[in-house]
Amino acid sequence: MIDITTFGAIGDGTTMNTAAIQAALDQAAKTGGMVQIPDGVFLTGTLVLNGASLHLESGAVLKASGNLEDYPEQPYHHNEMGTLRAMLVNLGHDNVTIEGDGTIDFSGCAFYDMDAWNVPPSKVPFREEQIRECTHPIGTRPAQCLFFHASKNITIRNIRVIDAPCWTLTFSECENVKLTGLTIDTDLNIPNDDGIHICACKGVLISDCHISSGDDCIALSCITNWEKPCEDVVITNCVLRSCSKAIVIGYLYSVVRNVLISNCIIKESNRGFCIMCNDESSLVENVRISNLLIDTKIRAGNWWGNGEPIFMMAMKHDYDIPTEQFPQRKTESAIRNVYIENVTCMGENAMGIYGTDGNIYGVELRHIDYRRKPSANLALKGNVFDFSPGRLEFEVPADCGLFIGGSAEVELEDLRMHSWRVIEE
Repeated sequence: MIDITTFGAIGDGTTMNTAAIQAALDQAAKTGGMVQIPDGVFLTGTLVLNGASLHLESGAVLKASGNLEDYPEQPYHHNEMGTLRAMLVNLGHDNVTIEGDGTIDFSGCAFYDMDAWNVPPSKVPFREEQIRECTHPIGTRPAQCLFFHASKNITIRNIRVIDAPCWTLTFSECENVKLTGLTIDTDLNIPNDDGIHICACKGVLISDCHISSGDDCIALSCITNWEKPCEDVVITNCVLRSCSKAIVIGYLYSVVRNVLISNCIIKESNRGFCIMCNDESSLVENVRISNLLIDTKIRAGNWWGNGEPIFMMAMKHDYDIPTEQFPQRKTESAIRNVYIENVTCMGENAMGIYGTDGNIYGVELRHIDYRRKPSANLALKGNVFDFSPGRLEFEVPADCGLFIGGSAEVELEDLRMHSWRVIEE
């Protein structure tokens, strides 16, 4: 172990330790060793791992600076978030572990006006308590917190991660990623503070995690490289709470395949499980989901979702993507071979599966128990599905528990709807 205090790091919560910790990381990168963060609060800006590993002792806090100037631009451009600024960066280095009983605090609230609220248009006026559920306006912030790119054999386990200003843990074009036993807790009013975002990766295990996030808890997409699929992902034994989508697969031109999700509890989430595809050049296939408990709670504010426990959509996404980013492919379908079984839903809105001209097929829902519950916030958007980033406007029939539209091919078995109807368009 290489102790950062031997390089002059001071854990008093006020001394900047970037240089001292970076020196320890540089030493570890040369020898293949591990850097130890001892008990204390160690303030820092950007740290470049370059293949070094970290161990956070009990009582250790690696605390991000609240000053954007402490996050210099890195040699990577993110398709959605632009030039990379992050606290922990690992570009192109393998065999990295971050572990221990300590905490990484990304100081997200320091980059926001916590007394300002971004209140969107709505069908009825917002009450004061609903305004307090809205997002804080986006300002200048580090757009990533922990960012791994083109790296193999990555393990992050047991640590606590809190207060992200934007995406918390991001893995781009990585292979063999294991994320286990994590506690991720971000502010419920900060936009884009996804818990875990997996982009164009292969071979990912996410297990035994507790995630509470203002945005998506776990997202699988190809945002950082539309040409490279995200595949072979297992998500299991997690407890999730999101102001947006607890688990979401796909986005714009993503190709995501071979995903297993099991034994998860989704609670108080704006939307439970979601697949979202563009109507062309995107694909989600070979997904198996079992043994979920889903409870939705509609959040006031500019969050995607509107209380749907299970939702799939395949339609044009209304985003201005530069032509040079378009993937050079066509897909014959958008969503196929998705099997969902043994799910108990308590939702503030109906479930929905909505495609375009039959581009959803091979979907099976079996042994689903759905119950509707009253909602304090459904009236804000109305009794509708939220198709963002699509622009379809659709009123959900009043007695509907599951709506299937757009000529989607769906097989149903043993749906217990408790007086709510399945409606097929």
